[in-house]
Amino acid sequence: MAGVLEILSMILMSIIKFVVTPSFMVARGWDFASTFVVTTVGAAIGVLLFFYFGKWITAKIEHRRSGKAKKKRIFTPSRRRLVRFMKQYGIWGLLGICGIISVPIASMVAAKYFERDPRMPWILILAFGLWSLMLTGISFWATW
Repeated sequence: MAGVLEILSMILMSIIKFVVTPSFMVARGWDFASTFVVTTVGAAIGVLLFFYFGKWITAKIEHRRSGKAKKKRIFTPSRRRLVRFMKQYGIWGLLGICGIISVPIASMVAAKYFERDPRMPWILILAFGLWSLMLTGISFWATW
């Protein structure tokens, strides 16, 4: 059985780099159920933290910038791609790639584009749970 410190580190790892955490846990000898639960709990904590705290931190950054000299907003190629992706695929596209991109990025994008939908954090948690199930299954399948 894993110690408390190892469980907490796996939860933190699943918040930061979700896509590799199930494979790492399987390689360390964790069983299927524990891997699924720990990565899902980590993603859920990360989603709630970054969905709500991310909006606050973004507002603080904008508030700090507003006091300085106004700069012309630059519409960078990456912002352009993000807007095009969200217009083309919407929420289903975000849920489809949320396991590949990190929990903080997916949560902050969801907070920016779907902030008025109160179900959004729970939908993201469900999506990360499904991603966790899929990635854990693939990791166990690859080790056979």
